Amino acid sequence: MPRDVASSASSRAAAKNRAKRKRARLPPPPAARADERGEDDDAVVARAGAFGRYGAADGAMSRADDEWATSERTWASLFGVLERNGYAKKKLWAPFVYDGDAGRRMRSAGFERVVHRRADFFERVRDGVFVRSLDAVVDNPPYTGKGMKERILKALRDAEVPFCLLLPLGVLHAAFVRDILEETHVQVIVPRKCYVFKKGGTEVPFKFLCWLCYKMELKRDLYFID
Repeated sequence: MPRDVASSASSRAAAKNRAKRKRARLPPPPAARADERGEDDDAVVARAGAFGRYGAADGAMSRADDEWATSERTWASLFGVLERNGYAKKKLWAPFVYDGDAGRRMRSAGFERVVHRRADFFERVRDGVFVRSLDAVVDNPPYTGKGMKERILKALRDAEVPFCLLLPLGVLHAAFVRDILEETHVQVIVPRKCYVFKKGGTEVPFKFLCWLCYKMELKRDLYFID
């Protein structure tokens, strides 16, 4: 190889090595925010407060966000099962208030006697006189706070009130559910989809949810609904 060609190749190699060493000394770039990555606006649900940042919201899986209102058609689908089991005219408590309108939607779906007022659930559930006046608790509870599902289930079990709660399907695998609830009293209603919405927003389908029933004494232990 001619001397000038070899010298040129050596110079280019040295320049590349200097560039690599310079890049190695630079700090890593900051992580891109969701809006900078080009993701959909609702791909990540952010929330300040005790529950921190929530996860994916694409409708394919149950979403990790407490504040979703249950649509009337979801209540109507559940009503089809509970009505056949004698709950149409029974006194039901829907204790978890988001937009304050769940009681109206439940009544429009067919439930005739629904108590739905803003109160501290964990205080109200210890009111023995009130709890004994109920036939069941039926609601879509908040459950993404640390230990929230466990606290709610324990409180309802201790109050000895039947309940039907919309929860992630994965609770059926959870050890804490098996520890808290007596297996012989557990029944499950599995919807194909549950339609929910943010206050003032449009309906969105949730998948992989179930209505976990306890001491409801339904005619069957497992129901599949639309």
